[in-house]
Amino acid sequence: MRKKKYVLSMLALFTSISTMLYAEPRVRGYGPDALDLGLPGGNEVFTGLIIAIIAIPIGYAILNAGKKKDSSDESLFPGCLGLIFIGGGIVCLLPLVAWLCSILSVIFAIGFVIFIAIGIIALIFSKNK
Repeated sequence: MRKKKYVLSMLALFTSISTMLYAEPRVRGYGPDALDLGLPGGNEVFTGLIIAIIAIPIGYAILNAGKKKDSSDESLFPGCLGLIFIGGGIVCLLPLVAWLCSILSVIFAIGFVIFIAIGIIALIFSKNK
């Protein structure tokens, strides 16, 4: 019984701290008063995605074209150029990755809140029996 009270008090403490941290007013909009999330704009994500879709296959083709099966004299230049194209394509995908990480963190936060709510409900109903 004492352990349940301790768990519930710690849960209330952590929940109140997290609510205070995120209690700032949220604004939706696109004007100068809009909340800046620090994420890249849609044009940057789309441009980076197009560049990556073009650069990564070209880099892969250059990388594979540099491999000659019948020759032992292989130059490092085609392989290096292919890796540069692939690396540039991956760097161009970073704005998209930033958006995906932001979306996944929100999904995990919502799941955590739901998990805590189910835990509290289970503790309340187990106490009644």
